[in-house]
Amino acid sequence: MAKTETNMFGAFAPETFVKAFPFANQFGDMGKDAMTAGTESAKASVKSFQDASAAVMRQAQDRVSMTVETGKTLAGAKTMEEAIEIQSAYMRSAFKAQMDGLSELAGIYSTAMKDCMEPFAGYTKEMIAETKKATNAKAKAS
Repeated sequence: MAKTETNMFGAFAPETFVKAFPFANQFGDMGKDAMTAGTESAKASVKSFQDASAAVMRQAQDRVSMTVETGKTLAGAKTMEEAIEIQSAYMRSAFKAQMDGLSELAGIYSTAMKDCMEPFAGYTKEMIAETKKATNAKAKAS
């Protein structure tokens, strides 16, 4: 006979627990898998932050270079019309560069979310399959 201990909810019967959770002996593996998935997710997160930081720094350097070049060109303008044309061209190219940069960052963040969640996807699918299998087995037994 199994040892039972009384607690505020009544007696604890290990057999009942095992029947309710047929894969209870796998809880240790589940914890290990969750830790591994969490570690892989953290690694992906760090890589994504590095990619995003590098992209932002490169974009900032490009913007500064564009601004300096435009300033030099603007300093050599002979007429007001030429200065306005140079400034207009700068604004068009700066706006395009900003939109391209935002698109690049959106791609990086999208990939980051996928990469960060991917380690949990397999783990979660496996646990759901195990739970459904146990539930179906219990329903058939009833």
